[in-house]
Amino acid sequence: MTVKQRTGLWILLAAVGGASVVGWYLRSQRMHALDHVPWAVPKVQRDLKEIKQDTLRLLTIRDPLTYEERPGAITGFEFELVERFARHLDVPLKVVVMDDRDSMYAALQEGRGDVIAAVYTPLRPERKWFSCSAPIYTVQPMIARIRSEGRAGSAMEEVDSLVVSEWSPFRPGPHGRGRLKGMTIVRCTPDEALVDVVLGRSPACLVTDATAMHEGARMSALEFVPAKGGERTISFAARKNAPELVVTLDEWLGDPDETRFRTVLLDGYLGRLPKPGPLRQRTMPVAPDSISPYDAEFQAHGDPAGWKWQLLAAMAWRESRFDSTAVSSKGAQGIMQFMPNTAVRYGLDTAMAVGDHIRAAGRYISRLDTVWMRAVPDRDQRLRFVLASYNAGVGHIIDAQRLAERLGLDPQRWENNVERTVLLLAKPAFYMRPELKNGYCKGSQVFHYVRDIIGLYDHLVRSGKAGARTTTSAERMDGTGPPMRE
Repeated sequence: MTVKQRTGLWILLAAVGGASVVGWYLRSQRMHALDHVPWAVPKVQRDLKEIKQDTLRLLTIRDPLTYEERPGAITGFEFELVERFARHLDVPLKVVVMDDRDSMYAALQEGRGDVIAAVYTPLRPERKWFSCSAPIYTVQPMIARIRSEGRAGSAMEEVDSLVVSEWSPFRPGPHGRGRLKGMTIVRCTPDEALVDVVLGRSPACLVTDATAMHEGARMSALEFVPAKGGERTISFAARKNAPELVVTLDEWLGDPDETRFRTVLLDGYLGRLPKPGPLRQRTMPVAPDSISPYDAEFQAHGDPAGWKWQLLAAMAWRESRFDSTAVSSKGAQGIMQFMPNTAVRYGLDTAMAVGDHIRAAGRYISRLDTVWMRAVPDRDQRLRFVLASYNAGVGHIIDAQRLAERLGLDPQRWENNVERTVLLLAKPAFYMRPELKNGYCKGSQVFHYVRDIIGLYDHLVRSGKAGARTTTSAERMDGTGPPMRE
């Protein structure tokens, strides 16, 4: 090796060593800063003895799987566990809802809370500040995003931009460990991050598989796909100087009866993980020369508010599959599935002919069109609001429209606007807002109903299915009309 080569090698080694020293210094400075946060050490002496003389104080966040207020009840998997633990201790439970992670940590160390239940997974610096309970459940990372209108993409398809809540168990560590491509940490709860995706404010967010199973059925516009990253355990957190509380909590969590109860309770909050892919497109079987056995009835009575008769045919297939004897679990009856109160208003009963039910449905559609004419001037858009009202009632759709306006969406457009807020009417945080008057609505049902009917109607009209000329019920009674086919 020449002198020049040796000199170059020494320079390279010196540069590498210098970079290592700088890196070590910067890391040590970051860790030093983390050691000096305001909540690094407890400010009170409060353990199990003091709690038993007072109350158990729970620090939590608003999240459907954690803590959720609804009419006449409080729910949430983590809340129910802590409530049950408080009964085990025979002490009252006081709940303190927090909006900020740093404030929650400070509240714990100051004694304003004893236990944190907030989808909590300790990252490296937090293990020095707090004690953790035994795990209460485990979660996997998933990406929530809007379903496409076209063909399905890859289940592991990359996203360019991804938000993750500061409360998420999958938030990156202090040195960026676990950070995914395009990830941004946002100061909101996991539920708020998910709602932002529903409303189109964010392209995608990182959630737990538990959230995906809980929200999948009611947030129909979303698909959930696996994300890169490992499993995380969710635990409760307590102060470092409350060892008796943590030991007692762990013993209680480890009890076989409590373990079985916890499994059953969690299963009650979780549904099936929805299959990823594009929004469904409903189709119906159609014969070459007819749409249904009742084509003549639809042709005679089916031009409500100027729409083609195929609209009522599409509705009848979606409602009852053309079964005039159909009765739903909620009491809706007949080929057009009228609820009893609506049927009485239009002079219907189950003994009346199919044509009477179809005629009444046409009148009802015309009335709904009049109801929405001023609020939604565009005729095509108004049809969506009319169909949604037929399915869920006018009051719920007015609530969804009002909510869309409050949240910055277009209250006169259905697709990607009011159809998104109607989904939120299944969430107490939204349907309990004071400006909304009609309570809970199964918005996923409305979401699919409108899309199904519009898709079927467009298909029938475009395909030119005019239907065969059969006899109406009135013609069959008086013997007129075309002859019956052999």
